[in-house]
Parts: sequence; C-alpha cells; structure tokens
Amino acid sequence: MARLAVADGIRVMVATPHLFKRKIIDLDALNEKRVILEHLDTFRDRLAAEGIDLEILPGCDVPLSPEALRLLEEDRVLTVNDGKRYLLLELPDFSIPPALEDICFRLQCRGITPIITHPERHLIIQEWPDRLRRVIDLGCLAQLTASSLTGGFGRQVAKVSRQLVRKGYIHLLASDAHDPHHRPPRLSKAVSELSKLVGPERARAMVTQIPQKIIRGEPAP
Repeated sequence: MARLAVADGIRVMVATPHLFKRKIIDLDALNEKRVILEHLDTFRDRLAAEGIDLEILPGCDVPLSPEALRLLEEDRVLTVNDGKRYLLLELPDFSIPPALEDICFRLQCRGITPIITHPERHLIIQEWPDRLRRVIDLGCLAQLTASSLTGGFGRQVAKVSRQLVRKGYIHLLASDAHDPHHRPPRLSKAVSELSKLVGPERARAMVTQIPQKIIRGEPAP
C-alpha cells in the first residue's frame, strides 16, 4: 500500500485505524492510542529499511459516541497527528443523532474541530444532501473518500459526492485506503474528477494545503 501511494504521488499519509476493532462500540476491543503509536514506529522503521519515501502520521477514525468522548478525555484516542486540534468523526450508518450537536460543542470547547468522514456514504445524507450543511454549521469539516467520486461505491454515491462538492460542503479529499486491491491508497484519479467540479486549484488544495494545515494543527480550510 505504501508503494502504491508513493507511485500515485502521495508523500504524507495519516494512518487512521478505527477506534474499535469491530463495528460495534466495544471497550474490550479498543485500538489504544499507545498501541497505535507503537505500531507506527515499527512501520516507519520498515519504510526506511525498504527505501519507501512516505511519511506516516498517527490518527484514528472515531465513532460518534459518548464512550469515544470519554476515552478522548482520558487521552486514549488519537487526534490527527496527535495534535489535539482535529478529530476524524464517523457518524452512525443510519442516523444523525441529536447528540451530535452536544458532542461537537464539547469537542470545540477542547479546541478540537471534528472532521466528518465519508458523509457521501451516509444513508440519510444520500437521501437529503443538505443535511450535511447542518452538520457543517456545527463547526465540522467534511472529508470525501476519493473512490466515492470515481464510482468505487456505485453510481448513487458518485452522484451524491458530486452534489456535495458542487454545494461547497466538502473541505478535503482522502483515500480512506483499506487494502491494495479493493480500496487502494490512490488520489490522482479523484483529483482529476474534482478539478472538473471546482477547478484544478481548489482540487489541489483539498489534497495538499488543507490537509497540511490540519496536520499542523492550523486553522483550515
């Protein structure tokens, strides 16, 4: 996967394993911050040994839940690059809970901006794309999965992705890579599609300048 990323022009990636090892919220199946950082150090050594010019930074994909918020307060959850400024936040598959407003408020009180991951694949947002506007109004950013835009998740998701981009609801593009074959770490094809919708300069910013600001903990976009 690292070699594929470099071949596609990617030089920096944030590794964002799910907070819980299974789909359900299970405190006995937690990807602890400490363990993620240990694995990251091992992987960095391997990249250096293989001569792969890819910088890997820590992160975590966090489900919207009071449990996750409590773990964050205990410093057991990784924010993006452990900077305590941005947090990847995943909505439940079938709902936008009323608790979202309170959780976003509590995160922002800690100086943390939530980044909503793959909203284009959320069933409610697919049906009513303007629901994402309400989420953004809470102070969140929105991150689109690259392969959603290029048809990797089907026509409907691609259509919704284009709608969200055109409405200005999407702030950054990510590979959301899971494996080398079905969900590889590639961005270039999606950036080409994105350029047709928002222009090449804005498309480029969504995979370079804006992510860079987030990694550095600077105001974005």
